[in-house]
Amino acid sequence: MDMLERFAVTYKNDGLPPLVGKIIGLLYINNQKYFTFSDIQEGIGASKGATSKALKLLLGLNRINFKYSDENKKKRLFFLDIKGVYLFMKIVMKNYSDQNQLLKESLDLRNNENEELNGFINESIKFNEEVLDFLNKKSIQYFKE
Repeated sequence: MDMLERFAVTYKNDGLPPLVGKIIGLLYINNQKYFTFSDIQEGIGASKGATSKALKLLLGLNRINFKYSDENKKKRLFFLDIKGVYLFMKIVMKNYSDQNQLLKESLDLRNNENEELNGFINESIKFNEEVLDFLNKKSIQYFKE
């Protein structure tokens, strides 16, 4: 399996369309900074419509961005949005934290009728708190806002 296919499979497992994974892979494995729509379409071997749909999704997720070409103000040049990827990571961590808060509030509403589930919720809360603490510390260590 080639590298773009591996990106496609990995991102598909994360709930994203395979073409999205291929585009991300294309941006990571190539040395060039900017890609035209045609570069991306040819690089992933997809139709114009499918490429356009995948690019819109990636733009909405802050994973990529674009600038207009100096030579042709209508031509967009796409690139991996490093700040956007960091922002996306922070959003994921915030959502994870919000979900953990909901678990805590749910536990407060429960009685002791199902101790097994209550224990699982308690352990999940502890696990999530440790994961979030680790992610917060490491994101500060490795990424600058």
